[in-house]
Amino acid sequence: MALKLEQFLFYFLFFAIPLQTRKILYSPGWYYNEWQSISVYATDILLIALFVFWAFNSRFKFHVSNLRIYDYFLLGFLAAAAISVKNSSDFYVGAFLWLKLAEFALLYFYLKTYALRKFNFITALYVLIIGGAFQAIISIGQFLKQGDLGLRLFGESVLSPHMAGVASFFIDSGEKIMRAYGTTPHPNVLAAYLFLSIVAFYFVVFYARPNKFLVHSGHFVMLLGLFTSFSRTIIFLFFFNFFVRGFLLNFVKRFRREFLTKEFIKEKFLPIFLVTIIATAAFASFYWPEVQSRMTLSSEEEAVKLRIFYNKESLGGGINLFGVGLGDFTGWLMEQEPNLPSYMYQPVHNIYLLVYSEIGIIGFVLFLLFIGGLLYEFVKRVKMRKMWDYSFLLVTGSVLLIGLFDHFLLTIQQGRFVFWLSLALLVALTNYKDSDRIKNEQ
Repeated sequence: MALKLEQFLFYFLFFAIPLQTRKILYSPGWYYNEWQSISVYATDILLIALFVFWAFNSRFKFHVSNLRIYDYFLLGFLAAAAISVKNSSDFYVGAFLWLKLAEFALLYFYLKTYALRKFNFITALYVLIIGGAFQAIISIGQFLKQGDLGLRLFGESVLSPHMAGVASFFIDSGEKIMRAYGTTPHPNVLAAYLFLSIVAFYFVVFYARPNKFLVHSGHFVMLLGLFTSFSRTIIFLFFFNFFVRGFLLNFVKRFRREFLTKEFIKEKFLPIFLVTIIATAAFASFYWPEVQSRMTLSSEEEAVKLRIFYNKESLGGGINLFGVGLGDFTGWLMEQEPNLPSYMYQPVHNIYLLVYSEIGIIGFVLFLLFIGGLLYEFVKRVKMRKMWDYSFLLVTGSVLLIGLFDHFLLTIQQGRFVFWLSLALLVALTNYKDSDRIKNEQ
């Protein structure tokens, strides 16, 4: 009974990642500020339950041999972040955010050392696909309605293109178009989750034997959902990933020999290609003014100007060993620029500069050493012999690139899951020893 409950909670977590269901416990002052608040999410409770199962089943034993050199850099990064809390303008918020950072670092260790060894990897991918299709259906409905669907139980926000703070854009006719959110707090977060879901779909189609109609229907819906987010960076990375995989299949001899058989092309490659082309062409045809508007990028656009502004403020803060304080970039910005509109007080839209600003140069270096060491160890150990090696590296690399243009990977609950899950999956694949277990789970 306990094992079945643990399995259910683990698999359900992949579905629940985008849900915003939470209880806000604290926000300073008379107004709500997301970046200086304390909230407990339903997914936090899920994680705590899974960590309890982990501790009980592992009998509270910790094996140092499971740690790699880059894991020590991660532990050092956590220590630097803890020290930086003393600089936070609100110590309790800073301490809470350190607990959040520790929680997701613990998720990383849980996934790589325990969960992805114990539970069926392919089943987890199926749940991720189901979650992606569910979010895509909601996002399509929001886009068509240009408003929310009233799904408060799942944490859906109140949405309208005319509300302040809702992500939207204008087309040439002057009409204001709202981007889809799903049940996430921002369209970019929705796009990141759908990106992972579509990649999970590719893996299942390539290495398992799914129901063709159901899986490809889900693929079509997820693509449309991704497009309704109008997330330029993530949609670009999706197509970049798509073409790189196509290039590898066609121009790397061992992959061409392994995959490009008549059966594979007919049963797997051609359906994926056709569904992608049809979904892209259909969406672009029906919503060309919207697509054209988002394809146009100007240095005068507010989103671009804000990112440049945050980057300059971050770099202009000078060199600090332990930063302005974990979670305190917005508070620091309020002190530096007290006359800005309230909506401009946000974290710097770059996770690397955010770490540099809040945790300082020591934490920044340790953070880069952790990521760099992880990537180096992956390439060194798997030797890039399998197609899935490139796929996992592409996914993780894409997530790290997203971090150059947004902060949600470290500041928002759903984004934290995307970031730490992608890193843990890369390490887990490294430990599979030629991925024999993945073959057995097909």
